[in-house]
Amino acid sequence: MARPKFLIADDSEGKQMLLQGLLRHSHWNVELLVAYSTEEANNLINEHPDIAFAFIDYNIPSENGPAVMRSLREKSPQARIALITSMDSATCFAEAKQAGAEACICTAYQRDDVERTISELIDQWRDK
Repeated sequence: MARPKFLIADDSEGKQMLLQGLLRHSHWNVELLVAYSTEEANNLINEHPDIAFAFIDYNIPSENGPAVMRSLREKSPQARIALITSMDSATCFAEAKQAGAEACICTAYQRDDVERTISELIDQWRDK
């Protein structure tokens, strides 16, 4: 059985490491795809139209996270998408939801709370 493809689109090395670490800690056997810009993310989306899951930052170079979400939603309508951003803005969250995000997680809060919230989302996605 093929491993589900999981895209992480974020230009922050630290957040990339956090998200990859939480995925490894979950013992979920996914094929990880990593992008640091909207161009890289869109290239991966075009190369892998079967991406099943994605963590996408709002402030990613070139365009923004919702633009990546729309591209992913167009290629893979069933993809499960979460906005993972340091911005705590209702406007950003609304834009991400409209672009196809089912969850919006702000990383500006206590690290333990953020990690727990992201881990719970990973568990929820993995177990469905």
